[in-house]
Amino acid sequence: MSDFKSTLGFEDCWSNPKSGWSVRSPAAGNFSTEKAGRDGQGDASPRKQSAGNSSSSGVGRSETQAASISAADKARLARVVRGAPEVMAKVSKPAKMDKHGNPIQVNRQTEGARVAAHFDYISRNGKLDLENGLGDVLTGMAATAALCAEWMQSHDEDRANGLASDRTRITTSIVFSMPDNTNASAVKDAVRALAQQEFGGRHDYVMALHTDTKHPHVHLTVRTVGHDGIKLNLRKADLQHLRDTFATKLRQRGIEAESTPRSARGVTRRGERTPVYKIRQRGEAVAIDKAKQREVRRDVADHGGQIPDRPWDTAIVARRNRVLTTYSAAAAILTRSPDPEDRALARATEKFAAGLTDVTTERAALAREVAVEQSATRSKPSTAGPDDRTSVREQGAEKGVPDRDKGPGRER
Repeated sequence: MSDFKSTLGFEDCWSNPKSGWSVRSPAAGNFSTEKAGRDGQGDASPRKQSAGNSSSSGVGRSETQAASISAADKARLARVVRGAPEVMAKVSKPAKMDKHGNPIQVNRQTEGARVAAHFDYISRNGKLDLENGLGDVLTGMAATAALCAEWMQSHDEDRANGLASDRTRITTSIVFSMPDNTNASAVKDAVRALAQQEFGGRHDYVMALHTDTKHPHVHLTVRTVGHDGIKLNLRKADLQHLRDTFATKLRQRGIEAESTPRSARGVTRRGERTPVYKIRQRGEAVAIDKAKQREVRRDVADHGGQIPDRPWDTAIVARRNRVLTTYSAAAAILTRSPDPEDRALARATEKFAAGLTDVTTERAALAREVAVEQSATRSKPSTAGPDDRTSVREQGAEKGVPDRDKGPGRER
C-alpha cells in the first residue's frame, strides 16, 4: 500500500461540478442533489473527504502519495491562479419591512403587489423585454401585467389544490452577474441555457438582462411551485451548483469564468448584502457599520485591549492551511512534470499561494482601527484643565504674584 499512487484531490479548495443532478423526491424541497457514489450512499462532503484523507500531522494522503492531477483540476487551477473572473449567483430575497419600517405580512395580497412591482422593476417599467421559458419575448407594460395576472391565477390554482398556502412565496428571484467588461449578450445566452437546463419543463420562469449598472446581470425569476407541485427551495449547495453551471455555460461561449469558493482564492470576508451595497452606492451611512464598531470596541475593552477569538476564526485559519497544503502539493507534482506548461503552472501556483497568508477578518480589521485610534489619543498632548490652572495659581502665590481673580478690582 505504501507504493499506491493516486490523483491529487482538490476537495479542500473546491468541489468539481456534479452532472446529472435531479430532484431527490417530492418531499425534498430543493431541485438538485449530488449523484450517488459507487457505494450508493452518495458523494461524501468535501469536509468528510478531507478528514478521511488527512493524517494527524496535518499532511493529507493526497500530498504524500498523489502522483498526478486530473486534466479538469489542472485546467481549473490554471484559471484560478491567473485570476479568471468569478461568476456571481445569488437569490434576491423579498423585503421584510415596508418603506415605513412596518413588517410585511406574507399573504396573497402582499405577494401579488410584490410580484407586480418586481416585474415592473426587472422590465424597467416595460422598457426592457422579458423572455419566458418558451422563448417568447414580452414587451411593454401590458405584456408584463398579463404575465403577472397569469402567474397569480396559477398561484390561486395551487392554493386550491393544496400545493401552496397564503404564506407561499409566488416567485424565487435569482441574479446572475459578471464584471463590467463581459459581453452582455453572452451573459444572457448563458443564463438562458442554464434556465432551460435546470428549470425547463418543470417551472415557469422569465428573465431580463440589465446593462445600465456597473456589472451586466440577468434577473431570472422562477415561479416557486413547479408543474409537478414541488416547491423550489434553493440551499447553499444549490447556489454553488448554479454558479458552477453558469461558469460552464460562459466558458462554452468563449467567456473565461470561474466559480470557486472564497477560501480557494484567499478571500476571508463575505460579500455585502444587496441592501447594504445599494446604500453605500448612494453614499449614505450604513447603520450596521456603527453597530459592528460598537461591538468590537466593547469586546476590546472587556478583554484587556485584545479582540477575543471566535470559533470561526480558528476554522478560517484551519481551512486556509488546508488550501495552502493542497496548492503546495499541486505545485510539487507539476514541478516534476516533463511538460514545460506544467512547470510554468507550478511556478504560478507557488506565487499565487504565497499571497494567501492573510486571514484577517472584518472584526480583526476593526480591532486594529480601534487600537490605532486609542494609540493616537494617548499620544496627543493634553490641554490645560482645571487642575492645571490651580497649580499655576499656587506657583504664582509662591512667587508673590497676586491672584487677580481675588483682588478688589474684581468685586462687583
